[in-house]
Amino acid sequence: MRRFLRIEVMLLLLAATLLMMVAAENSEAQQYFFFQGKVESLYREQLTVKGDKGETMYFAVGRRTVYIPSRLPGVGERVKVTYYLRRGHNVASQVEILPPPSSAPPSKKK
Repeated sequence: MRRFLRIEVMLLLLAATLLMMVAAENSEAQQYFFFQGKVESLYREQLTVKGDKGETMYFAVGRRTVYIPSRLPGVGERVKVTYYLRRGHNVASQVEILPPPSSAPPSKKK
């Protein structure tokens, strides 16, 4: 009877150790990246942004994506995307809609 109790305790300790290792692996800090450019499209769960240097990046968006201000960006609007990598895909955690750049400095009137 004691032998079975020892085996059960050892199995419980082994299972607890395994669970702690899995939890530690999943709790690693996320590394965030930034990308800035103009929105080319927002379709279903994908945001396409063309950067200033001509590169295009695709981001997965969903219910956890935060939009600042709290609305979806329109095509042609400038955005700054904060994203992280998950399973080889760019996942947008925050999309900030940037104000349009001022076109020319105001002229002085005489």
